[in-house]
Amino acid sequence: MIKSLLIKVPGVLAAIAILVFGHGLGAWLGALAVLACCLALLALIVFNVNSSFWAQTLWRADGNAASVALTFDDGPDPESTPRVLEVLRTKRVPAAFFVVGESVRAHPALVARIDADGHLVANHSDHHGMGFHFKLWTAARRELSACNAAIRAAIGREPRLFRSPQGFKNPALGDVLREMGFLTIGWQVRGLDAIEPDPKRIVRRIVSNVKSGGVIQMHDGSLTRRDRQATLDALPAVIDQIRAAGLEFVRLDALLRIEPYR
Repeated sequence: MIKSLLIKVPGVLAAIAILVFGHGLGAWLGALAVLACCLALLALIVFNVNSSFWAQTLWRADGNAASVALTFDDGPDPESTPRVLEVLRTKRVPAAFFVVGESVRAHPALVARIDADGHLVANHSDHHGMGFHFKLWTAARRELSACNAAIRAAIGREPRLFRSPQGFKNPALGDVLREMGFLTIGWQVRGLDAIEPDPKRIVRRIVSNVKSGGVIQMHDGSLTRRDRQATLDALPAVIDQIRAAGLEFVRLDALLRIEPYR
């Protein structure tokens, strides 16, 4: 929250100075313009998925390693997650699954299978609602703790990796992430497969934009579109075409050289 004051306080002081030393309508318009710029800057930071302003966020590897990492959000889903796991097993691709706490409690055996198959399990909040972005310290801490507790009950370990719903981070969440020792994960490219019904577009969007060292975001679950058939149809082609481009799939922690669990 202190970092947000570095933007808010100068903006407010500048607006006050304009009103004190200015005159008439022009002063009021100038002050409003300064405040609007401050709000726009804050919004830009909040909505920038890969911004480290509030909390350290990793989204691609340093250097020129010819490798990428595949990640999945919003699961586990009893219908689509096992099918995603089967594709990954067949293609021999490791992945990271950012799971929702309430779904973990509903399907703990599925999360245990993700872990047993050699994939990472990471925190994606407890309920994944849009209201998450308006929660302050206590509520955000409760969300992250509840999801971690559900994961620990399923696999015996707590993740230190977190991805916020939609990737957004507000100042209070940044405070909580630092306090709780989480490392935030963004993405270099995403397929928009949570809403995209055409698997060809998903493939084209990912393959044409992915870069060496990049983190790829896809979905094995979704609150907006429960049918994950487009993702399932796109996934094999995404893997094959990225490999054909000379890139190797490695697990997220290996790509970013980080410790994924506490």
